[in-house]
Amino acid sequence: MLRNMVKRRSFLAATLLLATALAGGPALAKEKFVIGVATPFQGNGWQKGFLAAAQWAAAELSAKGKNVELIVVDAAGDPQTQIQQLNNLTLQGVDFIILEPLSDTALNGAIDNAVSAGIPVLTTALGSVTNPKAISLQLDYNELGEKYIGYIAQRTGGKGNALNIRGLAGNAAEQAIQDAYIRSLAKYPDIKIVSEVYGDWNQSVAQQRVASILPTLPNVDIVLSQGVAAFGAAQAFLAAGREVPLQVYGFDGADVNLLLELNAKSGYESVAINSDPGVGSLAVNVAVAKLSGIDVPMKMVAPIPQITLFQLKTDHKGMADSDTLWVKYDYDWTLKNLIGAK
Repeated sequence: MLRNMVKRRSFLAATLLLATALAGGPALAKEKFVIGVATPFQGNGWQKGFLAAAQWAAAELSAKGKNVELIVVDAAGDPQTQIQQLNNLTLQGVDFIILEPLSDTALNGAIDNAVSAGIPVLTTALGSVTNPKAISLQLDYNELGEKYIGYIAQRTGGKGNALNIRGLAGNAAEQAIQDAYIRSLAKYPDIKIVSEVYGDWNQSVAQQRVASILPTLPNVDIVLSQGVAAFGAAQAFLAAGREVPLQVYGFDGADVNLLLELNAKSGYESVAINSDPGVGSLAVNVAVAKLSGIDVPMKMVAPIPQITLFQLKTDHKGMADSDTLWVKYDYDWTLKNLIGAK
């Protein structure tokens, strides 16, 4: 039976508070916000960073009196599994669902079920959905494309042969990133893409697929990629006895450590630019704001950070390869800069 879980929880809390006060008992414990986090998979550093950021935000909010609990599910890359998990979260009566959608259309029915039950759904990270009932918190892929390609063009004078390593085929976010790169590349017609492979947002896959085509390629001056593929691409070039071309690195420890190693050995220079796993903290903050009665926009855009080589050397030297960089967005920052609350 469909029911408005938010109203029911608020009514229950108010009733218990009144009963406690009339009985002269101790103050009622703070209300708990239960947030479902539907992740697509946990097989790469970016996703681990997203979850770490969400957990950090929940802990920060709980320390300030909000009492936030996360229920995390992993669809292991299967949209049908994700549909079932969304429906299960709805039946469990969570207060809010954060969704990284594996499809922009297949999850619409499950989203309808949640919203009809009074459970807001926010889509983020992997892209949006076509269901207009879902709140959308997306990464600014236009900004990503401008910063990424702008850095490459500045370093190369807007010229060179480029190998393009795409992400996970068929994913909405992957296509959005690719489209942003192509729009920015239009300003630099002398940067030529000479070959393209899919790296599946996976270091090992990227390394294998680059290695398989490398003998057939002309001189490669630039490697374009989507985050975690940079490490794998570099390893393929090194294994072939070739210099690592100019590329932008991601936020995972393997990328950062390789960039620092290359710089120490040969003076190789680059930066880290990526869609930020810290959007996980923004999503949790938005959920709590919504549940606290704050008017939340239906569409929001998260920023894209750029980390210089100097910052990597001074602030992030010694990262474990399995670690991932992400920005810590606190609740007050989210209210002011993302939601626009006064």
